[in-house]
Amino acid sequence: MTFMPAYLRGLGLSGREISTVFAVSPLLALAVPLAWAYLADRTHRHDRVLRVVIGGAWLGFTPMLFAGSFAAILPSWALYALFAVAVGGLADAFAVARVRAGAVYGRLRLWGSVGYVVAAVAVGALLSARGRAADRLVPITMWLTLGCAFFAATRLRGEGDPAARPRPADVLALLREPRLRVLLVVAAMHWICLTPYNVYFGVFLHDLGFAPVSWGLAYSTGVVMEVFVLMVFHRLQVRFRLPTLLAAAFAVSAARWLAIGVVRAPWALIALQALHGMTFGMFWSAAIALVASTVPASLRATGQALLIMAINIGAAVGNAITGRVYDAYGSRLLFLLAAIGELAPLAVVIAVRHRLRDPGGLISSPR
Repeated sequence: MTFMPAYLRGLGLSGREISTVFAVSPLLALAVPLAWAYLADRTHRHDRVLRVVIGGAWLGFTPMLFAGSFAAILPSWALYALFAVAVGGLADAFAVARVRAGAVYGRLRLWGSVGYVVAAVAVGALLSARGRAADRLVPITMWLTLGCAFFAATRLRGEGDPAARPRPADVLALLREPRLRVLLVVAAMHWICLTPYNVYFGVFLHDLGFAPVSWGLAYSTGVVMEVFVLMVFHRLQVRFRLPTLLAAAFAVSAARWLAIGVVRAPWALIALQALHGMTFGMFWSAAIALVASTVPASLRATGQALLIMAINIGAAVGNAITGRVYDAYGSRLLFLLAAIGELAPLAVVIAVRHRLRDPGGLISSPR
């Protein structure tokens, strides 16, 4: 996925077309993940629903192996995204269930980061060695990885209390919870500011003349620090309140985007990605902690889906902005605007920090 935007650029798609493709997932995520998650919570077959969405994403992605134009890529990506948008929330619902049994969230979540580092470095090295502008290796490796994820999902077994079946009214009650509403707002704001990195950082490095192996190194630097933060978050939460940790994530992110927008040295751009530990690792850990301490166990997948939906609202807005800015002014301005934008969630968290106080530290403290 790291190399997909640059792959689409190599096929000749414009910045606006690339943003349109990547806006499909956030738009579908406005409703689709909630439907899948509610089905999982209602049936208590989180394992089966997860297998369906991963298998659907795998099969749905297949046309991308052959698509070469915007007209072919857009519907192919939409078919893949119809299922893929629900994977993250359902997987985290499994993690939350393990945490309620005594596990530490960071020790589970870090394996996603480990997989990312291995994939980014290995595929980056292969792409650099092959030296092709629009290398089919990018969609091929994504397709193979989705297939592996499907077969891994067949090993999962569902958990839950069959007597606790949620109703639609319970979902509406969740949305009336002040702590959850504040989290959803700041999550959407933060993800708007993450869009230049998530979509255009690879294109940015490509425009600067960096080889793909350097992209993998830059992304992997960020993920290594992300893993570190995930591993120590349960200790940080003992010492600091969740609003403080969220505010730190937004403040450091603003500094990171500003630095990316102004520095020129390749080594500095790579080193700056170490701040991803705060941008994603700290934000995500704090967000999961808030969801877990707010949402009842019977609605754990639905709660995760609401967080994913808020994030994807931010991604949809971000995609609508970034494609036009990139075509008109290039990628440096994108990061400068993101730095300014991070001040919005920072201000909200500071203003309403009393509503976000963690009542029990459920997600990160092992029993």
